[in-house]
Amino acid sequence: MLFARRCKWGALVVVSGIALSLTGCQIEYRGHDSGIDGTLWRQVTSFEDPLSRSLYQPSVNEPVDYLDSLPGERWSGSVASTFDLDLREGGVVLYDISSSDSVAELSVFIASGPRPDVPTDGGRDYNGPTQVFTCYQVEAAFSPGVAASVGRVTFDDCPAALVELMPGGAAFARGEVFDG
Repeated sequence: MLFARRCKWGALVVVSGIALSLTGCQIEYRGHDSGIDGTLWRQVTSFEDPLSRSLYQPSVNEPVDYLDSLPGERWSGSVASTFDLDLREGGVVLYDISSSDSVAELSVFIASGPRPDVPTDGGRDYNGPTQVFTCYQVEAAFSPGVAASVGRVTFDDCPAALVELMPGGAAFARGEVFDG
């Protein structure tokens, strides 16, 4: 009886493990004190910092010129067009781009690229995601004679078609993880 009960529990543990591995559970990083690896954080900010300078300190004062001046690959939103994107080494993808006479809107996807095989900042062996990605929306309002007013909304997830481009060991990080 005891042996049968142990076998039942053992089988339950194995089945639960298989079920969890098939559900695609993955690490997600949220908040300023997320615990994200320093190497991955620096990789994302190496793409995000130049973009942020263009987003928040635009050299132009027209919505269309503003959108044209932003660095990054453009994505139309179609699944087929994701094959035109090259994120193997990380990068920035701009999508859902629109403008009116006074407002420019776009969404941003940033991928870190693969993490090199180096120890953590604390000198320990690294055991975490192979890379990270984030996304958010930006809106810039333009008025004559006044600097653009730019705001950002972070997303809880990214478009599935872009996430599909990431390797299996990649993890999502909310935009505020990279602030500061």
